[in-house]
Amino acid sequence: MKKKNKHKQGFSVPTWLRLIFRNLERISPYLAMKAAAYVFSKPLKFKVPLKEQQALKDCIQKMEYIKSIDRNVALFTWENSGGKVLLTHGWSGRGMQLYYIAECLHKEGYHVVTYDAPAHGKSEGKLTNMIQMIETIAHLDKGENGFDHFIGHSFGAMAIFNYCKIGSSAKKIVTIGAADNMRTIFDSFVSSVGLSTKMLKRMTTYFEEKYEVNIDDFSPFVAAQKIQTPTLLIHDEEDYDVHVNCSETIAKHHPNAKVIKTKGLGHRRILRDNMVMQHIKSFIQES
Repeated sequence: MKKKNKHKQGFSVPTWLRLIFRNLERISPYLAMKAAAYVFSKPLKFKVPLKEQQALKDCIQKMEYIKSIDRNVALFTWENSGGKVLLTHGWSGRGMQLYYIAECLHKEGYHVVTYDAPAHGKSEGKLTNMIQMIETIAHLDKGENGFDHFIGHSFGAMAIFNYCKIGSSAKKIVTIGAADNMRTIFDSFVSSVGLSTKMLKRMTTYFEEKYEVNIDDFSPFVAAQKIQTPTLLIHDEEDYDVHVNCSETIAKHHPNAKVIKTKGLGHRRILRDNMVMQHIKSFIQES
């Protein structure tokens, strides 16, 4: 009997949506590309687990206006007098997914902040992108007069790399389940919704022209080459959303990084693991 996979991907594209995209591409490649770009930019929202709801009682909640993106984002703070830490969640996630890390660090005396990224959780907006993610981190970093440590999960880790490559006073960076290549994310999305490789080219060109960027510049393995901040990359060998090789690739291009691999925690349960928490504390506390 085949062993059941206990670490399934967070979301799989339903067959009916793939059929719609395939038929739309046959009728109008342009409309198919525009529809795909919309879906690509729209985070999914899921039911908030009870443990996250309970954790909200122990932090200060408020809405913070980010002028550069004209959005209010939900901010969650565990106030303290120690080192300042920013936690960033992944795509279609929530800041409180990192509540376990936040609470553990707060008990150690750290001042911890997390947030719902634009168009995520309680924050405003329906669509978002990497540029807005970076702008949000920049705003929060300035508001705290510079965080001492950044800890990011998945897409949030990618945003941290892209913010830190342009300058940061952070002493340490920790990433969990980080992807290494922006183009691979586009490729995986286009494939998952059943569109052709021609659509991949159309879609990447659309985003590059719309925002006047080169999407390759946002790849963490590229950003890592410009970062000197000591970095710990934590990744599970059974992560079926983002392959463990991604962290290894980033580390190869980063001048001051190391990788710690776990096993049996997948892409999300790793955020609530005691041993992972011990690795994080040891790393940010070492001189």
